Amino acid sequence: MLAWNRVLQSAIGYHELGMPEEALRELGTLDPARRGELPTLELRAVLLVQLERWEEAAEAHAELCHADGACAESFIAWGCCLYELGRIAGCRDALLAAPSSSRDHALWNFHLACYQAILGEAENARGSLRRALALDPRLSAMAARNSNLSPLMET
Repeated sequence: MLAWNRVLQSAIGYHELGMPEEALRELGTLDPARRGELPTLELRAVLLVQLERWEEAAEAHAELCHADGACAESFIAWGCCLYELGRIAGCRDALLAAPSSSRDHALWNFHLACYQAILGEAENARGSLRRALALDPRLSAMAARNSNLSPLMET
């Protein structure tokens, strides 16, 4: 346990210094059994996004989302990685794989609405957008600036 914690702290230090490659190398020294633990998975996913290594980042977020304790933000991040890869249907599906408690998360609904709109699912997108705005009305400004969502906003 002590070695894992030391490696993780070292990797976090590299990350905080803006050295993501070094942080990933440090995580790579972990015993494979320890690489699947939640803090390790989370840091690895963040580092891969920072490096814009979208394919690996999507895989890391998928693994994170299948781990116990994954939160709505993890599924949103997985969808964002898939978006960068142009896999819009995958984005929607990643969000829909989230626990049902995510349906009460404003940004989860907002991202789902975006992906549904891009896929031409206007009615679903409108419903997701309504839910997002009901949960957090501050998102309306962002929706108004979004070319996929602004046509769906009620006047």
